[in-house]
Amino acid sequence: MDYCLDVLEGRLLAGKLIKLACLRHLQDLKKIGNNNFPYEYSADKAQGMVNFAQMIPDVSADKVLPLAKFQKFIYAMIDGWIDTETNGARFKTVYLSMARTNSKTQIASSLALRDFLLGMPVSSRQIVEASNTNEQIKTLYNYTRKAWHALVKTKWFKQLKDIVVDNSQEMRIDSSNTFLKKFSSEGTTGDSVHASTTIFDEYHLQRSTDYIDSFSSGNVQNPTAKVIIISTAGTDPRVPMREDYTAYSESIEKGNLDNEVLFLCWEQDKDDEAFKPETWIKSNPLMEVPAMEIKLRAGMLTERNKQVAAGNLPKFLVKNMNRWQNAKKNSYVELSSIEEAVIKEFNMHKKSCYVGFDASLANDDTSLVFVFPYEDDKSNNKYFVYQHSWIPTKMAGGIEAKSKQDAINYQHAEQEGFCTISSNRFGTVDQDQVYNWMMKFIEGYKLNVKAFCYDQWNTGTFVRMINNQFEDVVPLLAIRQGAKSLSEPTKFVQDNFYQGNIKILNDRVMKAGLSNAVLTSKDNGILIDKNMRSAKIDMVDALIDAFYEGMWHFTEFTNEKEEGKDNKNPFEGMKQEDIDQYYLKNNAF
Repeated sequence: MDYCLDVLEGRLLAGKLIKLACLRHLQDLKKIGNNNFPYEYSADKAQGMVNFAQMIPDVSADKVLPLAKFQKFIYAMIDGWIDTETNGARFKTVYLSMARTNSKTQIASSLALRDFLLGMPVSSRQIVEASNTNEQIKTLYNYTRKAWHALVKTKWFKQLKDIVVDNSQEMRIDSSNTFLKKFSSEGTTGDSVHASTTIFDEYHLQRSTDYIDSFSSGNVQNPTAKVIIISTAGTDPRVPMREDYTAYSESIEKGNLDNEVLFLCWEQDKDDEAFKPETWIKSNPLMEVPAMEIKLRAGMLTERNKQVAAGNLPKFLVKNMNRWQNAKKNSYVELSSIEEAVIKEFNMHKKSCYVGFDASLANDDTSLVFVFPYEDDKSNNKYFVYQHSWIPTKMAGGIEAKSKQDAINYQHAEQEGFCTISSNRFGTVDQDQVYNWMMKFIEGYKLNVKAFCYDQWNTGTFVRMINNQFEDVVPLLAIRQGAKSLSEPTKFVQDNFYQGNIKILNDRVMKAGLSNAVLTSKDNGILIDKNMRSAKIDMVDALIDAFYEGMWHFTEFTNEKEEGKDNKNPFEGMKQEDIDQYYLKNNAF
């Protein structure tokens, strides 16, 4: 409780998420005894874990060092809260995150070692230390072994010297059928393991939950079982840890975080705090120790200046500020700009909009984007963007494989209304279905479509249907896919995200597309691209197509009629052989 009071009363500087975690702890203490709150807090159990951790000599210093307040807080939260119905642990899932070099490995090894030596159940305990690669888990496992070798020399544990067997692969107590083993996703899964404690290090690198699920699925009957995720933030916003971070952050802010989830995230509140060293304790809680504050600050200043000089500030933000970043080289939209663009709702009824369309080829998605220009309550020009995508499954071999390949949970996105998964027996996108959905959407909201903008390739059937419906009513703009046509809207979209003028819903398909897009230079202009084959940017292509005309909404300019051209004709200016090739491609589709 001391740490919580120090944080909330301002004696220790902390970020918003840790303040909320401290507030949650104090509020939950007041709930104890309520019929609808089946948990209690055992100060004795919390102190027991703290006492154990304090017995372990520091591996680097080879002597016992006092624990920092934040370390005691972590141990107390994990061990102190009890489920009164099962007498087991309250928190089945623990999300623990902070910047590098802040004793994450020490904390993880202490938790693993205590559960291995003194945990529950009395026998057949299975402690798992896992990570992405053999090399990564070796660091945590070797630290745990060294901690044990130091602990067994103390008067409290020397009697266990001949009972515990340890080697480079595992630690065992044969008399109680207990083990502590290291695992990596490069090796075997945990399907045959019934882990009582699973600690997953560097979780930000996992692209799916399959591996960690293989451990948690075997412990459902163990009331003391828990999964502890311990990791710094990462550079890929599409991964499961980022999804957990977003969900937990929103839930703890609303006060409705799952009662069985412990969410402790030490991070800077804003990216610009990289230039405010006096705030760095927010992501580096070890700085509460004066000697460590001096050491950490000096090293981090050097690292920050080096990364800034090299143009790699996102690298510093991730590793040393614990800030999630879209750290691809030449990222189109910064992750912070994407998150700040999210709003809860927008009334699309009877609004004017610009429609962008990008059709799929093979494994690509098909996307429709609607851009709604509007003025906010201060008469500032803004744009709300809504998208819907159609997801083919043929090339991937099913929606589960497609979701894993693209790092997007399409099934959840479909439930949320942001995409439609192919349902025909071929696993392809049916343009009739896309057309019918679009017409229902336009008619349902009574939209005033100002222009329909599309990439001219592979859209023949769709455009013919649109032309029949909207001829002489809505401009149909076939947009050439090159820097000459797209450079200006591409830059317009990027600038307006940065300036906060574009708003979106909490749409995982859109956020993934924006995160995947990178900028490339071509023909004295810029275009968007992706840096890996599986990265989906189709809705971003449709978005830029829509802004090709939509960016002029608040002006007197338009791209509808270029001098000497009729953009309603998608083949205007094309050679006959190009037109023939287009129809060959379209028929193949």
